[in-house]
Amino acid sequence: MTLVIYHHYQKVDKNHTRHSYLIDVGDEIEVQQIMEYKWKVFDSVILKPPHPRTRFFELVIREYHDISSSFIDDLHIVPVIAKQNPDLKLLGITLKKGNWVINDRIYKKTNTTEIQWIYSDDFHLFAITHAAEPLDVVVDQIVTRVDDIASSIKSGYRIPSHMENQRTRREEFNAATDSQNGVTINKTAVLKHPEFQLIAELGDGDRKKMQDEILRDLIALGATIDTFGGSNRIIAKIEIPEKTDINQQLAHIEELQDLGWLFE
Repeated sequence: MTLVIYHHYQKVDKNHTRHSYLIDVGDEIEVQQIMEYKWKVFDSVILKPPHPRTRFFELVIREYHDISSSFIDDLHIVPVIAKQNPDLKLLGITLKKGNWVINDRIYKKTNTTEIQWIYSDDFHLFAITHAAEPLDVVVDQIVTRVDDIASSIKSGYRIPSHMENQRTRREEFNAATDSQNGVTINKTAVLKHPEFQLIAELGDGDRKKMQDEILRDLIALGATIDTFGGSNRIIAKIEIPEKTDINQQLAHIEELQDLGWLFE
């Protein structure tokens, strides 16, 4: 059974209060994670096992309030490593229960990437869809959702996250529009060692997508052929080694010339 162990709150300014809830799902579960890239150049990456394990989650809510109303300004949930300090006892009598302390958060953020629980986006949506609801009602709904997720993981039939559902729909759409001769390539990437920079080969569909986005942005910015010195100057700098396929190089030059219309 999933329970709230504690609720701490602190006023951070005139109109905002920060609430912190420690949630216990009863037993340790695997925390599957996803890596997202700041500039969204590559799709998000689902990390491979082994996954970290925990039974504790911290729910943080930033609440806005004034004289007449209040609403949820921000909300997120993070898997954490927590423990309870020993009770204060005297002659075998408990004088004070030990405080709960969060020792670590299963979350990592750098200048370019963010690694978080695969269900994080499910709870980000609560700040939008339930912003005007009473705080205790929102907390109850979140605890219920965490309990559903934990129960599904324990049963071996994990319910998909919002992110996974979105990816499935996107891949189905891409398969319907991009597949040729009835052959569909699964583009879902999985990274085993997140501590190393990802270097991945792009499929044809990924390259085309990136090219389309780059060209769209250049046109929107009003770029012209003179912005980059012109394709003719690029062509003039092409060096053809002695041992090479002349036909291939000529085809490359013609391709560069054909791209000139994009900047007219």
